[in-house]
Amino acid sequence: MTGFVDAADILKGRYEEGADVKVRGWIYTSRSSGGIQFLELRDGSGVIQCTLNRRNIDETTFNEVERYPLETALELKGVVKKDERAPGGWELRVNSIGDVYVSQQDYPIVKKEQGLEFLMDNRHLYVREPKLQNIFQIRAKFLEAARDWFREKGYTEVHTPMFMTASVEGGSTLFNVEYFGRKGVYLSQSWQLYAEALISSMGKIYTIAPSFRAEPSRTRRHLSEFLHLELEEPWTDLDGIMTTGDRLVSHIANVLGEEIPEKVRKAGGDPDYLAGLKPPFPRMSYDDAVDTVQKQGVEMYWGDDFGWQQEGPLTEQFEKPTWIVGYPSGIKPFYHMPNPDRAEVTMSADLLAPAGYGEIIGGGQRVHDYEQLYQRTIDDGLDPSNYAWYMDLRKWGTVPHSGFGLGVERVLMWMLNLEHIRDTVPFPRDMRRVYP
Repeated sequence: MTGFVDAADILKGRYEEGADVKVRGWIYTSRSSGGIQFLELRDGSGVIQCTLNRRNIDETTFNEVERYPLETALELKGVVKKDERAPGGWELRVNSIGDVYVSQQDYPIVKKEQGLEFLMDNRHLYVREPKLQNIFQIRAKFLEAARDWFREKGYTEVHTPMFMTASVEGGSTLFNVEYFGRKGVYLSQSWQLYAEALISSMGKIYTIAPSFRAEPSRTRRHLSEFLHLELEEPWTDLDGIMTTGDRLVSHIANVLGEEIPEKVRKAGGDPDYLAGLKPPFPRMSYDDAVDTVQKQGVEMYWGDDFGWQQEGPLTEQFEKPTWIVGYPSGIKPFYHMPNPDRAEVTMSADLLAPAGYGEIIGGGQRVHDYEQLYQRTIDDGLDPSNYAWYMDLRKWGTVPHSGFGLGVERVLMWMLNLEHIRDTVPFPRDMRRVYP
């Protein structure tokens, strides 16, 4: 057979009732009733019901198909029919069979309730579930929307090394790597240092690449490897970079809500909310945020960073993402610019999602003065020689500049109201799991 169509196109009504089409995919469910077989066929675009009527199919073929185990892959030809009883309102009434690739019996992922550890051990099979398939399709649309926005706004996509010799986000969360016998090499926490070099070459830039954090966290919001959407802009201050974040997040949300509302709804999100999200987002000072948390009876002191215990109570009343602005110098890396009017706080901001989903963007304005940056490394107890090339950037053509990093999985988790971040990525990595 040639000329196959996608299940999704049938379900979207792109083929008239009575049209002859061919599909191929994997048997997701199978049952028989009164001389009719009902197969749910999963093809990567969606799941379509296919029916075989004993009166329209020869007996041998009908009996063979009835014996096919779940996950058997096959090609089917038939007629498109509208039927409100079918999932999605459309089905294929099969009249012939093409190639068949018979699965083994006893496929381990079944409809009955199965434990989390079992499903994670069999993640290579569990990723076939339509629930996850739908989320991964939304993830792809998310990245497409982001890249479209960057292209329209004149940014250039750039990629930088995954191997680094200096910490960006703090030494305690670095993954050490054996690098041809050399010590002091780590997996990247962020592209930021390299990005600051490249803005003098490329102007406004962004990347979408993995980042790695050796955080011993076992919360529903943390991964050891995550997809990091980062950008850096020359001639931009803190206010400017927050405005960029407002517009980017709103655009992605609007695209998901307006263009794939059914997928968003199926995943658990509210497409109307996403479609209606507009910039600018509210801003709250770090001081006021600490005061708010303390008044709710949650332990926190000025100078502490927000953990999930504090972010939950703080963001429960937020209707849309909110910036927390002006974090203390002691909890932000050395490259954050001190506030000229208040040296104990930095020109930094984190964007917190509503309902306890936590930080989805972290960023701020960078120190662009050489002497000031040198002193910041000393104050943070760092060896300036490890950052010599980075500080060199301030000697030739330095300008005010800012940037941020957005955690793709964390944003998806919030936008889709998911219970756990692991469902946003096919093969999640955390402190407990690197298999499969």
